[in-house]
Amino acid sequence: MTPHAYGRSFDRGIDKKQIESVLKNPIETIYDKERKNYKSFGMPTNPLMKEQPYLLIVHRKFNSNVKVITVMWKGKGGLKGHGFSKL
Repeated sequence: MTPHAYGRSFDRGIDKKQIESVLKNPIETIYDKERKNYKSFGMPTNPLMKEQPYLLIVHRKFNSNVKVITVMWKGKGGLKGHGFSKL
């Protein structure tokens, strides 16, 4: 995880197990050609905010060593804005 991702996960009440869970079993993963990174989202256990249960993870690499860039809670509308379609 980048220092930014550590800080954001702490600020947003996201723990390492939730991040690992979503990375291992995402609902959807897309590639952002402009930023040259991946975005994955899933529904972790015990989300901090019940009205926004999805965890969005921006990361590099896929199916290998993963470097988490940032993490955030998102609702369906926020996920659509990031380009996800499997909602």
